[in-house]
Amino acid sequence: MAYKDIREFIDEIDRLGQVKRVAGVGWDLELGALTEVAAALPSCPMLLFDKIGACPPGFRVLTNILHTEQRLSLALSGSPDFKGVELAKQWKEALAKIGAGYAPCEVSSGPVQEHTIRGGQVNILDFPIPKWHALDGGRYIAGAITVMRVPEEGWINLGIFRLQVHDKATLGIMITPGKHGRTILEKYWAKGESCPVAISLGHAPSLMLAASVHVPWGKSEYEFAGALAGGPIEVVPGAYTGLPIPATAEIVIEGEIPPLEQEGHLEGPFGEATGYYTFEETLQPVVKIKSIMHRDAPIIASQPPMGPFPGQAQFATEPRVATVWNDLERSGIAGIRGVWRHGYGFTVISLKQAYAGHAKQAALIATGSRGTLAGRAVVVVDEDIDPANIAEVIWAISTRCEPERHVEIIKEGWSSDLDPVIPSAEKHRGNFTSGRLIIDACIPFLRKGEFPPRNAASAELKAQVWEKWGKNIG
Repeated sequence: MAYKDIREFIDEIDRLGQVKRVAGVGWDLELGALTEVAAALPSCPMLLFDKIGACPPGFRVLTNILHTEQRLSLALSGSPDFKGVELAKQWKEALAKIGAGYAPCEVSSGPVQEHTIRGGQVNILDFPIPKWHALDGGRYIAGAITVMRVPEEGWINLGIFRLQVHDKATLGIMITPGKHGRTILEKYWAKGESCPVAISLGHAPSLMLAASVHVPWGKSEYEFAGALAGGPIEVVPGAYTGLPIPATAEIVIEGEIPPLEQEGHLEGPFGEATGYYTFEETLQPVVKIKSIMHRDAPIIASQPPMGPFPGQAQFATEPRVATVWNDLERSGIAGIRGVWRHGYGFTVISLKQAYAGHAKQAALIATGSRGTLAGRAVVVVDEDIDPANIAEVIWAISTRCEPERHVEIIKEGWSSDLDPVIPSAEKHRGNFTSGRLIIDACIPFLRKGEFPPRNAASAELKAQVWEKWGKNIG
């Protein structure tokens, strides 16, 4: 099924017994710490917080949303059954549907318009925005979607960028150089203009997923979200900017980002998805809030970074694998059986080799993909290796890779200001590059007929015995 808003998704997960409600938790570190504790539990429950600090009852925060394979599978496909590489395939296939009749549909009204606050009445501190980690520079909106329109071209971009609360009507925003959002900002600034933005703090899972993926320039994440949802996303024009905003969003902030030379603010630090504080306090652009719309009893759907570990990662499957997989196929690389990403930047490609050099060719193309942003390594394995199974991947590296011939280092790959390895001095110079490791962990193509065979039952035999005897041991 397609979920029209976050509330429908909560109801579905509640029916599975995976939603835990917590009342009275403080926004200053306590909420973030409990989120992290719950994420580490085998059940990894979704948490719905209420009565947070001095905020009115009913002003809620949702965390641990898509941290399990089952919940991510439901959000991607409506089915709870996809796991591992099959989840990555769902991302990939939906991404391929962009432009196939899924443009957003404007409607006359939506629940997000139930309350509108403008001008001097605007106060983002009325909402329960947490301070997530002890060393964070302040309270952060984590996982919100920023909506921008590209000047001249007119198409709409959605992105997820970190947002620090500075005061009741000002947010700090940090966007990595090279990201579409930063390019759009600079187009407005080049004309001496402020960039209009709308920021959604709670929305359907399809939008959460779409805004997390590298969609090609000129294509809107709204179209990707429509492909995931199985139909166009309903939008209404923003009260201040006129930008198309999700009609069923929980809270939408509207405002503008002035050129940095006109106004900026020290922002950070913030504990990021790398598992580190990777940038100290720096001067960043600000969002001047002009309007806030919200539903009755609004829900902030938060995806706070905790680290790239099972249960703690923002998604059970890293969404960038869809970009890498599509880039490989668009480049003519045949035989891709799956793509996975471990940790924050360890990308693995499973490939059915067809010729000598096939694996190296795939690795080089993947290294240049936007989907390997801030990556450290690209590993290519044979089709008998599950790229999502880190134990199998390490086994392949240990037994099929000859380091002297099958390992390469690529210098100055595009990285991110979140990269913990790049020294701060280099980041301040605008140098967001780092080396990449390529590991060919495939059986050498010219030795495939003579390489020692595996001592494992075939996939077909395993399926047969499970069908026959699984009920006795499952």
